[in-house]
Amino acid sequence: MKIRKIFIAILLLASSAIFAQTGTLEGTVIDENTGEPLIGANVVYGPGLGTVTDIDGKYSLSLDYGNYDITVSYVGFESIKRQIDINKPLVSSNFELGYTTLSEVEVFGDIAKSRETPIAFSNVTPVKIEEQLASQDIPLILNSTPGVYATQSGGGDGDARINIRGFSQRNVAVMLDGIPVNDMENGWVYWSNWFGLDAVMRGTQVQRGLGLSKLAIPSVGGTINITTKGIDNKKSIKIKQEVGSAGYLRTSLGLTSGRLKKGWGITFAGSYKQGNGWVDQTWTKGWFYFLRVDKEIGKHLLSITAMGAPQEHGQRSYKKYISTFDSAYAIEAGMTRDFIDTLGSYGLPVNVGLRYNPNWGYLSRTYITDTDTIYPAAEETSTANNYYHKPMFSLRDFWSVNDKLYISTVLYLSIGSGGGRSFSPTPALDTTTNQQNLQSKYNTNINIPDVWNDDKESGGIMRNAVNNHFWLGLLSTFDYNMNDAFSLSGGIDLRTYKGEHYREIEDLFGGNFYLDDGNQNESDTVRKYNGDKIGYFNDALVNWGGLFAQLKYQNGNLTTFINVTGSMTGYKRIDYFLPEFEDGSVNQTDWKYLPGFTVKGGINYNLNETMNVFMNLGYLSKAQRFQNVYDRQNQLFLEIKNERVSAIELGYSYFLPRMTFNVNAYYTAWKNRPTDRRTSFPDPNNPDIRYTVNINKMNALHKGIEFEFAYKITDNLVLEALLSVGDWKWTSRDSALIYNDNGELIGKKFFDAKGLYVGDAAQFQNRESLRWEIIKGLYATGVFTWFGKNYSEFNPLELDPNDNPWAFDSEGKPRQSWQIPNYFMLDFHAGYSWWIKDIGFQVRGSVLNALDDSFVTDAQNNDPYLIHSSGFDANSAGVFMGIGRRFIISLQLTF
Repeated sequence: MKIRKIFIAILLLASSAIFAQTGTLEGTVIDENTGEPLIGANVVYGPGLGTVTDIDGKYSLSLDYGNYDITVSYVGFESIKRQIDINKPLVSSNFELGYTTLSEVEVFGDIAKSRETPIAFSNVTPVKIEEQLASQDIPLILNSTPGVYATQSGGGDGDARINIRGFSQRNVAVMLDGIPVNDMENGWVYWSNWFGLDAVMRGTQVQRGLGLSKLAIPSVGGTINITTKGIDNKKSIKIKQEVGSAGYLRTSLGLTSGRLKKGWGITFAGSYKQGNGWVDQTWTKGWFYFLRVDKEIGKHLLSITAMGAPQEHGQRSYKKYISTFDSAYAIEAGMTRDFIDTLGSYGLPVNVGLRYNPNWGYLSRTYITDTDTIYPAAEETSTANNYYHKPMFSLRDFWSVNDKLYISTVLYLSIGSGGGRSFSPTPALDTTTNQQNLQSKYNTNINIPDVWNDDKESGGIMRNAVNNHFWLGLLSTFDYNMNDAFSLSGGIDLRTYKGEHYREIEDLFGGNFYLDDGNQNESDTVRKYNGDKIGYFNDALVNWGGLFAQLKYQNGNLTTFINVTGSMTGYKRIDYFLPEFEDGSVNQTDWKYLPGFTVKGGINYNLNETMNVFMNLGYLSKAQRFQNVYDRQNQLFLEIKNERVSAIELGYSYFLPRMTFNVNAYYTAWKNRPTDRRTSFPDPNNPDIRYTVNINKMNALHKGIEFEFAYKITDNLVLEALLSVGDWKWTSRDSALIYNDNGELIGKKFFDAKGLYVGDAAQFQNRESLRWEIIKGLYATGVFTWFGKNYSEFNPLELDPNDNPWAFDSEGKPRQSWQIPNYFMLDFHAGYSWWIKDIGFQVRGSVLNALDDSFVTDAQNNDPYLIHSSGFDANSAGVFMGIGRRFIISLQLTF
């Protein structure tokens, strides 16, 4: 009997071992606002039972089959409790945590949320930035989002530019912690001024279309929201060393204190970089500093931030013929052999390589003593440099008045100084080196050989185009939760700006003086010396005031909002070189104020736990840029009409634990789109009088569809893909009416661009990336990016059959601008991270353009700086070529 009981017990134990199966629950915990992984988040399934997330925000639990209540929590975030059934070997569940209160990220950055905000957006996580940015300019990582076309332009460090849905960055709002950073005069963004931000990025979100921002910012193509780390981030110290192609070196230090005792928090980052540049003479040297101090005082969170990036880098300033760089590729792209041979017969360089940069030459600074002429060794001398320092300071107060009301206020100051260096007049090319013949200019200035220049007048000088600015702004926003469903927000946006512009002599280039007649208040041509202002000297003053309000309704599966903004933009121009007024005062304009407004709204509905749909629409009336209001003679343009934009967008998203899919379609009509160049016409009754005019009937239509897809093939293999197909065309065929100062019609300017594709950005974009985590901490990623349907940029006003008959075909229809050949890039990224006690190690490496392909990234049809043929073809195009193969490796220590 006893033996029988023992036998039965053994059978019971064996059966329990067979049937008590175990599964694995795994996933990722992220910040729902920024997509940043939350390190050290608690994932528990019972009292004292659970785990914490690792450096990538990942967790893993081994659990017996059954139902579990999983709770995920993190300091400063709302906890999530979810019932999960472990009924198979592997169960995946990801968590997105929101803040316990409305955060400053949401208030200042206007960050969109999945399954809630009815706009098209993509998050670029800090992990992706660390793995794939590879020390490039920030816009280039954004090619990983649909509808974006970013290039390195001439190839200089910091010279990148970005288009979204065919709209240049002049019409894309860039926000840094909620502060607008687009230039107040022309809307441009100079990315060299923001070098180093990757060291402190909390998250980056690209919103396409009119976007979510409550502010009265006139974004047409989209909004780029960059947020930085602060008191909510985990305590850490990071040291990073990068080494790359062309002598590139960068050292970075980052420190985040997290929340210290008594509510203090400190974030600091510093970085230094230098390199020779992949393109000849596009060397770079720059510093970056960032300091943020947070302090919690009762219901207030105060933040003081200071940041800047003093830098200097060489540039390739102007586009060249395709054959200049690669004649074989030029023929494939459509250039004719006869035309290439003609260029060579003119002494222009042909087939000198993708690294070629004409903006430099060899110079020996020869000097004469009482007894001899000394010839030092010739040195490579760049004639196209950018140097700038744009420090920004901000003081923020985030006030949680009560459970319903939050008030945010930020006072910010930006002080910019710097400019661009160039040689004037442009030296001839030395046909033996294909570089600028600087020696000839220098020798002439110093009078070698002794011919006619006994006074040593400088006929060629190195000059600086100086652009300084002072920018002061105030943003104040409130958010009020009226009840469980309705919330109201609004505020005020005030800015005042002064831009100072002038040319100055930097180097007389061996001579004693330079003659200049730019100042019309001087009686005659005057001798000028190093540091003197020449050519032009003017100030641009801009005042901006905006009010905004937004009403949001959220109940169950439905979220909707309506946003209304109003703005007033004032422009004033002061010119110190134009003739003074009769009373002796400086020549200046009156203030010209232009109103603008935006109305937009959207609706999102969650069909079920996996699907949602959204729609948004809006109308924007945008004041013209400064250069389209006052010309260089302090004359007001004859007709100033606001740009008008109307847009509608539809979207659908599908979410599963292992897959996400997004699709959205857009339709954007842009009326009164301005030209990037000033236009003037002569008075038919007096050719000596010219009138500057705005062309107010240039319209374009941008429509397209965008797809995003991500699929976790296996636990360690993830596929991401995107496809963007655009159809962007000019819709204008009309006559510009020209009026004189008395309002009398004096002429017309016909143009016909109807049906032509908008240039300057690829209308077809496809990208796939495959990330394989070989073992924990070790990954390899391959990225394939394809761009197509990209037409060279052109000026629609050139399309007048009376002035440019070659721009029309035999049937009188306007010719399409030259289409850039389709191209693709293949990049590889790999890295390994591990911990030894409390020290984390990360080794990363990237190879960009791994196949070393040749391709055109930017093109200008009938480039005015080239001797072009009469046609909208490859022979007439000035281009920038893509950068060839290069690498970057890095080692980072985390404490």
